[in-house]
Amino acid sequence: MKGPTPRRLQKYVTRCLGLRAYVHSPGDGRVQPQIPASALLWGLLIGQVLRDYAFHAIEALVGWAARALGVSRAFGDDALGYFTERLDPAPTRRALAHCVRRAKRNKAFDNSPFIGLSVDGTTVGRCRASKCPLCRPWRDRARHIRGYHHALALISVVGTGLVLPLDVERYGPRDSEYAAGQRLLWRTLRQVGPILPIIICGGVCPRWVSARGRRLGVAGGGAAEGQSAGAVRCRTATLSRSDSDSGLP
Repeated sequence: MKGPTPRRLQKYVTRCLGLRAYVHSPGDGRVQPQIPASALLWGLLIGQVLRDYAFHAIEALVGWAARALGVSRAFGDDALGYFTERLDPAPTRRALAHCVRRAKRNKAFDNSPFIGLSVDGTTVGRCRASKCPLCRPWRDRARHIRGYHHALALISVVGTGLVLPLDVERYGPRDSEYAAGQRLLWRTLRQVGPILPIIICGGVCPRWVSARGRRLGVAGGGAAEGQSAGAVRCRTATLSRSDSDSGLP
């Protein structure tokens, strides 16, 4: 059996997953691009696979072995920064939703009895001073501000043996994880559709998830205000709650 290579991975992504159109047109917002968007996007994806996430590391990879990695030409870290700053997130969201629907259609989730969507909060980055309107302060136990970071609500497909991140929603100092989770989950339900029977909410989504989810034919569950953190799950009309200590079955 032939081993995995970047070129075989590229063939799998463009042909088997049906993402050729997305790879060639990922929502590039540059006015006069000199480097193809497909080269920059594939460089970012290869960096994720090889766990070299920094732009400097990706620049070194493609500069050393662009052809072997399936990247059409070399580029610098500044080109990656300019590209990602102007990249429209909508095509990426549609591509990820397409992958989930395709996996469901190909029965990839049939052996996972508790497949569903998980919504929870997370943070990224850290700096000493606030540099943009989305920076939120992080505090020590004495409530002193020790720096700033960005806060996100993250939605993932869980229950498959591998967590599949699907989308994120940012929120700033005047927003909340609760509200960001609502926006994120509702947007994902519209894109993915009624294919996942369980929604697991990590304390960020209110009771309206059940009502709105049933309109789309998707079962929903949400942590009610005032409840302690725990997993909430339901199937259409029956809602049951398990404490966070017991975990999911």
